Amino acid sequence: MNRERVERILRRVGLPLTAVLVALVVGAVLVAALGRSPVDAASTVIQAGFSCGADYCNLGGSLALASPIIFCALGAVVSLRTGLFSIGQEGQYALGGLAAAVAGYGIVLPAGLDPVVCLAAAAAVGALWGVVPALLKAFLAVNELIITIVLNAIAGLLLDFLVNYPLRAEASTVGYTHAIHESARLPVFDVSTKFGVAFVLAVVACVLVWFYLGRTTAGYEQRMSGEAIAFARYSGMSSVGSVLRAGLVGGALAGLGGGVQVLGTNYRVIEGFSDGTGLTGLTAAILGGTTALGAGLVGVFYAGITVGAVNGLQIVLGVPREIGSTVLALMIVFLAAQAPLLTRIERTISRRRVDRDLARGGTDAIAPVAHKPGARS
Repeated sequence: MNRERVERILRRVGLPLTAVLVALVVGAVLVAALGRSPVDAASTVIQAGFSCGADYCNLGGSLALASPIIFCALGAVVSLRTGLFSIGQEGQYALGGLAAAVAGYGIVLPAGLDPVVCLAAAAAVGALWGVVPALLKAFLAVNELIITIVLNAIAGLLLDFLVNYPLRAEASTVGYTHAIHESARLPVFDVSTKFGVAFVLAVVACVLVWFYLGRTTAGYEQRMSGEAIAFARYSGMSSVGSVLRAGLVGGALAGLGGGVQVLGTNYRVIEGFSDGTGLTGLTAAILGGTTALGAGLVGVFYAGITVGAVNGLQIVLGVPREIGSTVLALMIVFLAAQAPLLTRIERTISRRRVDRDLARGGTDAIAPVAHKPGARS
């Protein structure tokens, strides 16, 4: 590995790490302004979000919370890598969860088949909701950002209407559906934290999305459609097909996020189920560099920080949990800023290298040439 490649890798790793460290420093300043020790706050967050003891495993709670976040993050990765700038994971997550709940209490199947059918319903509804902005972009050139924002709002309102009226279980101050059957619930390893098969499915999904985008022809076409549009077009790749696949696959993944949340944790859908998990998944996808494995790791990190901020900062230290969310938001801002900064730095370095090579070549060109005796001048 030559020196230039090593320097490039160090820049691409160093800048994101610097962005994260700067965000953590800002968070430390905010904690100090409240009269608390930043070191104590950091250790408390880590203890409350990532530790595991004999009585209670905080890490299990973080992994349970991370499961739907990872699925939504993977849905965002597939969309963003294809050039479909969809932020509709929230609506896909909400309706996918509702579909899983309806299938979970409305259909009775032999043991072992219920969860499969419920998750299939969640994926199907999420895919249908996700392909809408893809269709509008591919055939009508409609801006998918605007469409997905509107679709998120529609999905939230539709879910609240259905939960409060046709699907309402009983009269109460808050609308909710019937509980799913026992046979439809995903197995859990730790009853107190609900950590179980849902997280295993999220890990498997990370591997499958990584393989799909990096090792299959369809995944290659999708990546080229988002990263090298001209190359994809002149190579005969179908940009329309790639965008539609992104809408379907990305929507299905986000819908599965809602499905595992219902089957593994909530066991029903309550009014307000659309609580921002889809947008959190989008955040994890961006922080993870829009890669499947990166999104999975950031999803766990985000869930741990969230649990640590609630159980650690707020309950133990009396520090508002919003500081944890503020630090995560700052990470996104700084990471978004470092991408064009990295491009500018590498462009400057490349230009200086070319200038140096040209200068060296020019010196060689004007240097006197020694002739051998008898050589023709």
